[in-house]
Amino acid sequence: KDISITSNIQYSPGNISTTETKTSNMLPLIFYWQWDYKNTCTLNPAIGVNTFTKTVNLQASKGLNQKLNGQKLELSIEQMPNAFAFDDKAHLIWIIYAFGWDKISVQPDLKDLVVSYKVLQNGSSIKSGSITIKNNEQNKGLRFFQSWKSAISEYLVQYAQDMANMTKTFIDKLNQEL
Repeated sequence: KDISITSNIQYSPGNISTTETKTSNMLPLIFYWQWDYKNTCTLNPAIGVNTFTKTVNLQASKGLNQKLNGQKLELSIEQMPNAFAFDDKAHLIWIIYAFGWDKISVQPDLKDLVVSYKVLQNGSSIKSGSITIKNNEQNKGLRFFQSWKSAISEYLVQYAQDMANMTKTFIDKLNQEL
């Protein structure tokens, strides 16, 4: 195999994700209450690494294999986005009855994709470097009557698509550097 891919990102192999819940900015006044309720979900990095690997293998036949010309390529994923937060900013007003509203959004991990590479010929390194691909994900508010489950499903589909797009951009930059 001419291309090998490794990752330095630590994770526990059995979990698909871990979630941490945090309540902050509590403001309990007499007539007005406000608080932030955040669920931070860290995805198993293997999900992103698998998407990266699959995309690299698909894209390799579109020019990368020809540039390698029998040389070996070692890729090491140093950093990648693999978390998101479900943020709920809640408000409550007490005027005889309680009136409340929430502003809920999905906030992606804004880490960039950082991959180092090494080109080997006959076991010795002839070229190496590191490429950083900017993460362009943005916060996304829930639509009217959209459930949390639906919003998370949408985010995960978009995450896979964004990882594939960042990998394609990485391959393009790598082709330029080789």
